Amino acid sequence: MENNSKINPIEKDNILAGNAAALIGRKGERAFEKAAEVLHKKHSDVNKTFSLSFLLTLACVILAALAIRQFIAEPTRVKGDSMQYTLFHKEGLLVEKVSYWFGAPERGDIVIVKYPNSADRYVKRIIALPGETIEIREDRFVYINGERLDESAYAGDWYGKIDLPMETKGSKNGKYTVPEGHYFVMGDNRNDSTDSRHKLVGAIPEDKVLGRVRAVVWPLNKIRSAD
Repeated sequence: MENNSKINPIEKDNILAGNAAALIGRKGERAFEKAAEVLHKKHSDVNKTFSLSFLLTLACVILAALAIRQFIAEPTRVKGDSMQYTLFHKEGLLVEKVSYWFGAPERGDIVIVKYPNSADRYVKRIIALPGETIEIREDRFVYINGERLDESAYAGDWYGKIDLPMETKGSKNGKYTVPEGHYFVMGDNRNDSTDSRHKLVGAIPEDKVLGRVRAVVWPLNKIRSAD
């Protein structure tokens, strides 16, 4: 009787091939798993590096923007009608801060200022400089050191018709001498402006002159120089 347990050569080759394939398969799986682990680790490292790089870049951009806004230039917006007809309500302005590092503000500059005991900011025009005496006479024009100030370049219908009197603390007989290191400011809309004439405002200390308005930048169809 033939022994059926014997394996013929062909079957033996098939078994060996199957075992080899299984061995290769297991090694391939381990190699794939190892490669996947390496790739995952590299991917994690790349993500960490990218995240750190992105955060550092973002921080630098924010710091640069803050520095530019604090020391060089910034946008702001007109609120109210006190500078009409030079500047109008809700117009966007570009305020430059560099020029006052190298020189003092001058008469006629349109500036952003802070009033005493106020956190708000205001846009006004510098009218009188430190040491000058300013007054509004009966003819309702502004006088500086006894001479009438020519404001025809930016005057509105208030020119020669100024109604708001000089109530600045320290004024005498309608005259006020600007202290050293201070500036006397007014709105171009002279009869609708709370400014240095007001007893609660007065002359503005130089360190409260925050910057000079250089241009109207909004709306786009109203872009123009403010100098």
